[in-house]
Amino acid sequence: MEIEQLHPAALAYYEHGSPELQRLAWSFFQSMDTNGDQRISYSEFSDFLEQTGHKWILNDPNFFKKLDRNRDGGLDFEEVLTFYYIIKTRCVICRGCSVYLCGLYFTCVACFDGADHKTYDLCAAMTPQPQSSTAVVHNSYYVQPIPQRVSTYI
Repeated sequence: MEIEQLHPAALAYYEHGSPELQRLAWSFFQSMDTNGDQRISYSEFSDFLEQTGHKWILNDPNFFKKLDRNRDGGLDFEEVLTFYYIIKTRCVICRGCSVYLCGLYFTCVACFDGADHKTYDLCAAMTPQPQSSTAVVHNSYYVQPIPQRVSTYI
């Protein structure tokens, strides 16, 4: 699922949330908006990530642009709300390259079924593939993509 597809869920999460959740989301936005202009610049965003321990997000150089739905170079409250939703509900990162996983990713089956429910997740670029120099091998229970068969019709 791409970030753009998360926006309606984030909005619903906020609109149907408790007054306390709504207050926390607004406070989250205000904590980023250091100059008070109701718009989060890339500089404010990256400073916030550094200060709050979320700097792993900076491993994806396009993350800010993906949040910026209207492409104006800054984030408004609803765009930050999508980020808030991601942090609170969907914080999955690749254990191989530390990029936020918002699309297709692979999970270790043994870890997924484990008692502690901590998963070992990898993006497609980090999954074990024949002759891959970037693949991360976690264990033999790793779910690998199934090669597509090409059908020929006569």
